[in-house]
Amino acid sequence: MGPKSKVIFKCLFLVVVGTGVQVEGNVCFKQELYPNIQIGKKLSGEPMGFYQAGGLLDCYGQCGLYSLCQSINYNVETHQCELLALTNTTTEPVVNNIIMEVPNRHGQLFGSCENHVCPQNTVCQTDGPRHTCVVVGCHRTPNRENVNVTSFEAKSLWLLNETVLYPCQAGYYPSSNATCYTNGTWSPFLCQPFTGCRKRIFCVDFIGVEGEYWIFSRQMNSWIKAFCPPSEYNGDFITLHDINMFSTPIFFKDPQTCAQIPTDSKLPSMGYTEFQKIRFSSYKMMMDVDNFLYSNSTFHRQNFGSAGDCVNDTTSDCGLIGRFVINTNGTGLRIKSSVTWETWGVGGRVGNITRSQDGHRIEGYCGSVVGCGGCQPRELLTELDPDYTPPLDSATLVKCKAHPTSE
Repeated sequence: MGPKSKVIFKCLFLVVVGTGVQVEGNVCFKQELYPNIQIGKKLSGEPMGFYQAGGLLDCYGQCGLYSLCQSINYNVETHQCELLALTNTTTEPVVNNIIMEVPNRHGQLFGSCENHVCPQNTVCQTDGPRHTCVVVGCHRTPNRENVNVTSFEAKSLWLLNETVLYPCQAGYYPSSNATCYTNGTWSPFLCQPFTGCRKRIFCVDFIGVEGEYWIFSRQMNSWIKAFCPPSEYNGDFITLHDINMFSTPIFFKDPQTCAQIPTDSKLPSMGYTEFQKIRFSSYKMMMDVDNFLYSNSTFHRQNFGSAGDCVNDTTSDCGLIGRFVINTNGTGLRIKSSVTWETWGVGGRVGNITRSQDGHRIEGYCGSVVGCGGCQPRELLTELDPDYTPPLDSATLVKCKAHPTSE
């Protein structure tokens, strides 16, 4: 440090105001009286407050009025005073800056606030021989489930009427904004799980944004990977990674030879459908078999899980040619083993239905012996796949920002 810098830091022009003590003029600063001082350095970290000080001791005195304040950054040139609730943090070299710790509140510098024990979210104000503790903000993380502790700890003191930007953990949204009330307490709010695509309206950055999301199923007490369509469509969908097909072939079975005879008179039940995504209820843990938003069909659309065929003679004993394939591989879900199939149409019959050992793939043959008919699932209930969970980075765990229209 050069001779000029030594003069700057050894003899400071001090104007102490607002503390009950007036000190004016060129006062030689006695560093030995303040051992917890560092010259030419600055504490890193988020200040709890800023103050345009009249001098170093004015800055020091302002810090002492707050129980929460432990140290200061003071810029000799600009007189900018930063109040910090931090000690023993990292520092950086900054010319013309002084660090001071405020270990106690002793001395006439603090007036009637000497040795005050005001709460940490208040400031001590002198009132003649007495002092009062005035609420200036909120301190500490509110006692709520699933709050984002990191967000609340980003600032040691939140000023009155300030709102925390991300008050909840990822995957949860605030029922209302977390705002510091004028009495120094946090406004009432709950961190609620993102239970479905409709909840995007509570997450500013995700309103109407399609994509893969993690949604919480209260029924299963677990997170499930689901696809959310654009906002003009309703529902949660499961993206299917393998062929999921369902058919009532556009043929009649010849009753004599059982040969498949093409027909131009395509009956309303005849058709073929492949699904790329299937609508899903996380509340019921059940697939919606007749939503065709993400499907391709030839002729009449076939419900998810169903199959059938047609025969033009009541004496036929031909095999069933209606076929379905359900494959939930890679979704994190599988069809419950308790699911059964029932018949539909005229003479419907449930044929052979097989299930893979891991439960991902179910294949079945269904049809009719006297007309057009087949099979369909009673309720396509699902369960978590015990052997596979999609990677966390394969879907978005929403981080919900405070809503600008709330409160």
